[in-house]
Amino acid sequence: MFVMLGLGCVSSTARADASFALSWRSEPGTAACVTETALRDAVEKKLQRNPFTDRDRADIAIEGEERSSGGRFRARVKQTDRNGVVLGSRELDLESCARLFRATTIVVALFIDRGSDREPGEEPALDTAPTDDGVRLDDEEPTPSAPSSPPIRIPPAASPSPPTQPPPAATPSLSVPPLPPADARAPGFARPPFDLSLGAGGGAAVGFLPSASAMVRGVARLERAGSRWSFEWSGGYSLQQAFRTRSVRGSFAGVDQQVRACLALNPLSRIRVDACGGAFWGAIVPETGGVREQNDAWRPLAGPLAAVAAQLRDGTRAARLDLGVTVPLVSRNLYFESSAGELERVYSSGRVIMFVGLSGLLTIL
Repeated sequence: MFVMLGLGCVSSTARADASFALSWRSEPGTAACVTETALRDAVEKKLQRNPFTDRDRADIAIEGEERSSGGRFRARVKQTDRNGVVLGSRELDLESCARLFRATTIVVALFIDRGSDREPGEEPALDTAPTDDGVRLDDEEPTPSAPSSPPIRIPPAASPSPPTQPPPAATPSLSVPPLPPADARAPGFARPPFDLSLGAGGGAAVGFLPSASAMVRGVARLERAGSRWSFEWSGGYSLQQAFRTRSVRGSFAGVDQQVRACLALNPLSRIRVDACGGAFWGAIVPETGGVREQNDAWRPLAGPLAAVAAQLRDGTRAARLDLGVTVPLVSRNLYFESSAGELERVYSSGRVIMFVGLSGLLTIL
């Protein structure tokens, strides 16, 4: 009896210490929403530990394959033991890259958390109902419950109570709760039609200030799930540049806003290329000294905008490089009257202003 108890303890410990290997691939021509490195990091953060090891030393292998079709983002995740027996699988069908990445992270985390407690040869009892994000499960068989025990009747002489029947004996079964929607909200709120990404970065402009100027920018992007169209707002501040003439001195800075609508030229590629059109509004901000009358009012500029952009996405994160050009409807000539009464032209804005920028983005909705 002690030997049996000891063997049971060893078996339980071995199952609790099960190790896992992770591999991920995407079909050729598929926009890679999930990468193995990003998925490993997300699962480790969710479990607050690193459950992964090399494939040769792993007890269970978790494999994923990503594909896209008709504007949808799909993936299949399965787990197998050392003998190649499939322990379970899930089919994911989502409307956007960000939701697919979140759902995949949850699936892998559930496989690992529940897989370490599974009896050898036992398949996980998973809920097969589809979630709001379109996640469905297959290759899962429900675990049958044990048959009910026959009713036990008590002789009338012993008790006037009616016949009783004990509850059926339950077969031990580990049940994984269904996946929550990746963008779950309180009741009454519908799923938003867009993914919202926020970011920041830097860039440069030519033709805005007297010489090429460095700038910092903030960016907000809306991408419609399954659509080639996206919308973008950005705001920037061009760092100050000092100037000095014979009798006038000071500095110029710049502020601007850009609104764009973009069309993806290659929506299924990992590196997305957009052609954009929109509007530009900006202003030259002077600060002067040595003048007869101080006039540091902003000099506004506005005009149409055209741009091209390349975006590299990795799960919920993205890097975006863009090149834009605007033709202001009105150029600005900045004249100042010196303290000696002389009118001096200090600067004239360019007829064409060019921008280049690099920003990092994070999808938050």
